[in-house]
Amino acid sequence: MQQFNDIESDVEYTNIKKELYKALYGHGNESHDLVIDLCKKLPYGAMHVFTIHNDTPLHKATYTKNFDLALKLLDQFLLSENFSINRLMYKNDWGNNLLHNAATSNKGADFVKKLLSIAPEMLREKNRWGETASFQAVRYGRRHVFIILANEIDKFCASYHRQSMYNHLYFFQRYDKTTILHMAILTGYYDIGLTIARRYEHLCNEAAQDGWTPLQILARTPSAFFSGNEMGFLKRRIYSCISTDDHGIDVQANETWKLIRILMRLISCIFGNRKSWCAWPAIDMIRSEKESHENVLKLAKILVSLDTSWQDTNKPGSEIKPSTAWTMDISIDHDKPVDRTLDISQNKSKNNSVSSDVNHTPLIMAAKTGCIEIVDEILEQFPQAVEYLNHDGQNVLLVAVKNRNMNVFHHVNQKNLDIRSNLRVIDRHGNCLLHMVGWKKEIPAGVKLKIPVLQLSEDLQLFEDLQMRCPTYLLDHRNDENKTPYELMEVNNEELRSNAKDWLKRTAEHCTAIIILIATVAFAAAYTVPGGPNQQTGFPILIGKPFFLAFTMTDVLSLTFALTAAVIFLSLLTSSYKLQSFSRSLPQKVLLGLTLLFLSVTMMMVSFAATIILMTSRKKEWTKIAVYTAAFFPVCIFVVSYIPLYVELANTFRYWFFKCRKILPVPACTSKPKYSFRRGGI
Repeated sequence: MQQFNDIESDVEYTNIKKELYKALYGHGNESHDLVIDLCKKLPYGAMHVFTIHNDTPLHKATYTKNFDLALKLLDQFLLSENFSINRLMYKNDWGNNLLHNAATSNKGADFVKKLLSIAPEMLREKNRWGETASFQAVRYGRRHVFIILANEIDKFCASYHRQSMYNHLYFFQRYDKTTILHMAILTGYYDIGLTIARRYEHLCNEAAQDGWTPLQILARTPSAFFSGNEMGFLKRRIYSCISTDDHGIDVQANETWKLIRILMRLISCIFGNRKSWCAWPAIDMIRSEKESHENVLKLAKILVSLDTSWQDTNKPGSEIKPSTAWTMDISIDHDKPVDRTLDISQNKSKNNSVSSDVNHTPLIMAAKTGCIEIVDEILEQFPQAVEYLNHDGQNVLLVAVKNRNMNVFHHVNQKNLDIRSNLRVIDRHGNCLLHMVGWKKEIPAGVKLKIPVLQLSEDLQLFEDLQMRCPTYLLDHRNDENKTPYELMEVNNEELRSNAKDWLKRTAEHCTAIIILIATVAFAAAYTVPGGPNQQTGFPILIGKPFFLAFTMTDVLSLTFALTAAVIFLSLLTSSYKLQSFSRSLPQKVLLGLTLLFLSVTMMMVSFAATIILMTSRKKEWTKIAVYTAAFFPVCIFVVSYIPLYVELANTFRYWFFKCRKILPVPACTSKPKYSFRRGGI
């Protein structure tokens, strides 16, 4: 100990620490040799504390994933005269020992095995948050290391089966009651979560301190499933062809994609490896994504099979079950108790913000977030769960409509269940299915917002669709606030209607200004004939050329489309902006106006191209190509900029297609629909 104090007081000790810290972050054998030599100068060698957070060289080597060096340092420490198990189990300021650090990388598997052979007691050591090494392995997604540690934990628990402190929860649950299954789902490592659910079923319904179960967390994460991800056409096609079994192409894929499979095999032959095509980063990312979707679906099936929360339904018209406040007294271990009481009074506002979500069962949570897979799996295994009522007396259909997750609504509707009675449900506040449309949708952070006109149009169209599904007596049903569904929609959407009105006015004004400019140019071009007039006859010199006819027609069409669009946008400016007008009338006018504007710009550019070609008709062929390219470049930019809005507005025309189908005669062999779409049909 005297030698230790002497070294610490010496300037040489400071230099040793500095050089050691630099060498630990170096690369190559020279740095490794330098670290080993410097550790020999320290009293405790590789387990000597030398950083401000009380890390040792072995801590740093395992933290930086330098396990070749870590094995050498461990061997050096085992042979030193100051070796002891207690010193080997030393923890830094975060409470992490060597096993905690090594468990964060699959490269440390050999180091982990060697540590456990020397000091198996490290398995039960926890850091400041109550996390064991196995918990760390799950947090960082190290499945290989976790399986090694889990096997040792199983043996450890078997040998201490009579001592309750050494059950699996001791190793797999930290102080805030979060388990390794919670952590696997929260971090998105669903392959590890699937392994945990299969090995330790008792963790599947374990709730954390905040009350969340693993299935509830999964239900509020729709992006983990296939239905919660938006894919383009090409990505979706590749996704459907890739198999996760052998990292190759799915041989059971649709016949349409045989050509793709042949192309992939050809590329594989060129590279000399049948699976080499899958090494492409983009395709490999899609394959990993599909594998994750398959794992999370398998995990959901297991969790749903063990979930019974849907059985604890609220009775129609019953009072809300009060949330019980509770406190906890948790100890880090039996020797060092720490008071971790949950202060409900200090966290009242925070707890109130999440209490309503915690009270939701996985079925209701999935309907709220739009997680079709979990809703489908619950109703597939427990079809009677469709009758479940939450604390507000709302079933899965009402919650889905309230949160505008119509994919869930239609999916449940398609099942052979008692949909009639579920459509008639009235919640504790007197709201029926139609009232749900009047409530504003909770938009999660990060979700792309739609323009106000589209939001209001979709809500109004949804209201009309549900009117045809619901019984007639619900159309004018009044809730506890004495409001009918339509009155509630008018009140709650007043701000949205105002925003939609402002957006329409701004759009109409800006488009009108552009249209007037286009019309002016088109009108002037009509009196500026390419090539000029014949001085004797007054007729255009190039009147016999084919492109002159193209110039004349496109210029006239451009002017016609522009003036018609101007009239349409002027009608928007003078509209009364009634709520019902936002359903189809106003969006269709915007769509028609934008269409005419697009056609006007296109015709003008064709007219421009025809004029240039007439003036340079004797030039080479490539000049014509250049002119066409330059002429249509603005048109392409216009299309790319407005196509998303155009597609969304085009949905308003589906109503007219539906009306046309009702007018046309129906073949006698056509079967009747499952549900009538007449007013009050079911």
